[in-house]
Amino acid sequence: MEMTMPELLLEFLKALPINIIIIIMSAALGLLFAVFLTVLRIKKIPVISQMADLYVSFARSVPGLILLFIAYFGIPKIFSLIGLSSVDVSPMHAAIISMGFYHSGYISEVFRPAYLSIDKSQHEAADSLGYTSTQKFFRIILPQVIPVALPGYGNGLVYLIHDTSLIFAIGVVDIMGTAELFISRSYGTNQIVIYFVIAIMFSAMCFTIDSLVRKFEKKISFR
Repeated sequence: MEMTMPELLLEFLKALPINIIIIIMSAALGLLFAVFLTVLRIKKIPVISQMADLYVSFARSVPGLILLFIAYFGIPKIFSLIGLSSVDVSPMHAAIISMGFYHSGYISEVFRPAYLSIDKSQHEAADSLGYTSTQKFFRIILPQVIPVALPGYGNGLVYLIHDTSLIFAIGVVDIMGTAELFISRSYGTNQIVIYFVIAIMFSAMCFTIDSLVRKFEKKISFR
């Protein structure tokens, strides 16, 4: 039976929490790993910094769908090699891990130039005042890095939302997974309506993130 647009929207809203959870967890994982990668790249540690650069290049050049498949099918293989064949990796866990590490490559490329944009005189001034490395970072460097990095970070979150449209490929019953079920049940008779409703939902999520980032930008610009 063909469903109306309000009925479809209601059904998709039931699946929306899956997307939101994956977006939040992937963003958190990606942020943490991006900070770690950025530190390694800035410190110029022999071999390790080059490996971090290689990872960032890999994450930015490989399609997200491929990384989804690598995580979903590869992680259980890795566990079995170390004698943990009983460990099960759910599609949702694989989606969070792959999206998080995929996201970290882009975000590291936002953080690194933002950090390097800080003039050396700022570091020298903090050192002359006797600040510790931690005090210098949180009192001098970070307040200047955030306004520079924030627009790029906001764009990265929007791209992450876009990429979650791929996770149904490994069996996650999110918005797109639900859509595919409806399309198969209706034999494709309401595809246009379904995809239009999904487009509205993804647009709403992206608009919300973009608005929040812009408000935060304005807030810190007045300080």
